[in-house]
Amino acid sequence: MKRLVILAIAIFFILALLNSKGNAQVVVKVKPVPPKINMINPKKPGTDFVLIPGHWIWHRPSKMYAWVGPSWVPKKENKKWVPGHWKKLPKGWKWIPGHWERIYKKKYFLK
Repeated sequence: MKRLVILAIAIFFILALLNSKGNAQVVVKVKPVPPKINMINPKKPGTDFVLIPGHWIWHRPSKMYAWVGPSWVPKKENKKWVPGHWKKLPKGWKWIPGHWERIYKKKYFLK
């Protein structure tokens, strides 16, 4: 019976951890400025690649945003890359990361 109770508690905590979502928002008071160094875009590896421009990432150990240079990534079918941007909030600035967005094709109907 004791084992059953311990097992039930363990399952409860595992399910609670699996269902939790990481909604941490890092807000900074001053919007970072990209480095002024002219970064040369890497050579395009092929026709099926898209250039992801330089962007910011949160670097947890240093508790600050770090600049990542441009890179080529394989194209995704029926999707386009939307670059990241800074969003103004009441308490400062939040980085909205770039992402792949589905391309919807317009359908034309004849009457």
